[in-house]
Amino acid sequence: MQPELAQLQSWFLTAMTCPGGAPQGAALAQQRFGLAPEQVLTRPQRLSIYADGYVLRLLDCLQAEFPVLRQSMGPELFDFFARAYLWRHPSRSSTLYDLGTGFADFLAASQPQGQHGAGAVILQFPIDLARLERARAEAGRALGLENRTGQAQAGGFDGFGGLLGEAGPLLLPPCTRLLALSFPVRAFWEQAQGASDKVLPPQPAASPSFVAIARWNYRISMHALEPWQFYFLQAAAEPAPLQQCALQAASAADLPVDQVLADATLWLPVATAAGMVTQVDQTT
Repeated sequence: MQPELAQLQSWFLTAMTCPGGAPQGAALAQQRFGLAPEQVLTRPQRLSIYADGYVLRLLDCLQAEFPVLRQSMGPELFDFFARAYLWRHPSRSSTLYDLGTGFADFLAASQPQGQHGAGAVILQFPIDLARLERARAEAGRALGLENRTGQAQAGGFDGFGGLLGEAGPLLLPPCTRLLALSFPVRAFWEQAQGASDKVLPPQPAASPSFVAIARWNYRISMHALEPWQFYFLQAAAEPAPLQQCALQAASAADLPVDQVLADATLWLPVATAAGMVTQVDQTT
């Protein structure tokens, strides 16, 4: 009896994406669908070519998304973890842009349990770098402020109106990403991009780092934040008035509310111009 097309497609997908490569995939596909490789393929020995090509294509995507991380770890070590990630978390999305979503978490979960001291600090650096590069990729693909009308447009910030409660609430654009990291990887990444012959700068010492990744006019920018600025932007994840954002930021950063309000009034025009945050237009 001739297998149905859907059954053949499922067999081939299983054999191609099974952890461990084509031999394990073919065995698993036979177990699931009751079809031996000879019943599906004219030349079963060529299955490995397709399976290897599939994995290499996915590796290419991860290498393109995490270029500085790969250079920092070294190509062999990066590819080792990337392959393990692909086997553990095979692609289930219709777009390859989603492929690297969990890579930083996978690196974190791959650390030896109970790691403390200098070794733990060293292992945290590539995780922070992975989070930064993934956030850049997400900021480039997410819905932005370009060509939008009505609410959530970037533009000048009415500081006095905000203090008086007369201005519209603040809102974090969908393309803005906020990161709280253990290393100053933003500066490291930018230095790596500008290095001649791709010679990486030395790994920086561990130090708490807050970063906002924004997109304005299709251009991605990264901004170092003070702790209160990070918490202020966090508070604008949903539309919120300036006073509420300042109150949450002051509480989280252990600062006087009046100081945060004053500093925010001066900083928000810069933040809105960069696309880090926007003011919701309530006139429409």
